[in-house]
Amino acid sequence: MGGACSFPPLRVGVLGCSDIARRKFIPALACCSAVSLTAISSSSAEKGASCAPSPAVAILSHDELLASAGVDLVYISLPNHLHEEWSIRALRAGKHVICEKPLGLSPESVERMLAVAEESGRLLYENLMYLHHPQHAVVRDIVSSGGIGRVRSLRGVFTIPFPKGGDFRLDPEQGGGSIHDQARYPLGAALYHLGDDLWEFRGHTTRRDGLVLSADGTAVTGRGEMFSFSIAFGCHYQCFYELVGEEGSVHLERAFTTPADLAGRIRVVTNGKSDMVTVPPCDHFSRMIDDVAAQVAAGGDYGFFHRRSRLLARLAREMEEGCHG
Repeated sequence: MGGACSFPPLRVGVLGCSDIARRKFIPALACCSAVSLTAISSSSAEKGASCAPSPAVAILSHDELLASAGVDLVYISLPNHLHEEWSIRALRAGKHVICEKPLGLSPESVERMLAVAEESGRLLYENLMYLHHPQHAVVRDIVSSGGIGRVRSLRGVFTIPFPKGGDFRLDPEQGGGSIHDQARYPLGAALYHLGDDLWEFRGHTTRRDGLVLSADGTAVTGRGEMFSFSIAFGCHYQCFYELVGEEGSVHLERAFTTPADLAGRIRVVTNGKSDMVTVPPCDHFSRMIDDVAAQVAAGGDYGFFHRRSRLLARLAREMEEGCHG
């Protein structure tokens, strides 16, 4: 993924100055020759201006940004319950969209969003930025080469301390909770390495005042591979996945939130011997933006990304329904 830009830069508008937009997405844009940041909108002009890296970036209202002829693609980073409304409005305004996870709060919501994207011929990309880091392809190459034998299981873990008070992720009315916030990470890894036939979710959740705080459980594939997951608010930070085969294992640390300046570290265990494979540092946000820009420039079929979002929405629901409190 990624590469030199051979087409006019895609003009990007940022809708919503969230923490992830300010810390990750906007700085990543500066590293991408395939795009240019032209506009920012926020709940206040002052907040929008504080996120702008240059006076040349227009500070607009949300409606003005969607109406702007100087914006080709909109990055939406709003509380989860607003993703459907503003993605659909952006698509109907003729924009391509990168929307933060989760794309929608239900399979029905995601289907409504994707129906508009497909009617308008626009890309609606759910931001699985971490999968653009080359370390995942290295893991897949190790597995496909037969290095650990036949794969029997994948375990994905993503646990974090409690978000700060006032964070929308702690409000079920705003689409908060661990499953909406975190499930796409281990599920995305499972789809990447195991394929799309995950079934029979079983497990448990913990809840508080209607908010899902954690989910732990399992699913299986049609080939009999076991997928296990653990996601949680209010726990020590953990962020990894591990594939276990009949002859060894592959373990990837910082699998979902790899810092741009940190080399990937893949531990491969075979025949009782442990080796470390390193992957050069990479900003997966920049790689994602470049890849999305290239996809838009190529035009045509966005089906792979849209099918993946449909599948993730279904699996997230099955995960929650299969995990009882």
